[in-house]
Amino acid sequence: MDAVYMSRNTVFAATAGAKTVLKLISPTGFNLKIHEFAISMDGVTATAVPATVDWGTSDETAAGTSTGSPVTTQIKGQTIANGITLGQNFSAEGTTYTVHGHLFVPQFMGVLIYQNPLGLEPVSPAGNADSFFLRINVSANVNVLAWVKWSRA
Repeated sequence: MDAVYMSRNTVFAATAGAKTVLKLISPTGFNLKIHEFAISMDGVTATAVPATVDWGTSDETAAGTSTGSPVTTQIKGQTIANGITLGQNFSAEGTTYTVHGHLFVPQFMGVLIYQNPLGLEPVSPAGNADSFFLRINVSANVNVLAWVKWSRA
């Protein structure tokens, strides 16, 4: 049985502008398969315009600066070390992002849960250090929580 992991950020206050909420960085020769991810906000203004949420990969040539302490927990399968590096709440954004998808999510109590169809999960490229990221662009101050369910590919 494959090991499955859940990586999550610690809640933080996002201010206006784009910010990487959570990034999973794999070492060279290690591929990530993304099964599911989620992001939620607790904005207090019902009339606030929706935030944009981006997800995708980065080749980590300009990784950015992470703050805080995200956590990974194994939730299924034989116990095995996860082997990744996590980042969250980036104070300086990376510059080599490839966006694979994006959506609007309400800032006022907005929630997005995105499940990839079985057999069609995105997999990070082989042979290089690479990452999967969730990035949010808000127009008002909101608290943000996010998580990614993943396995080794």
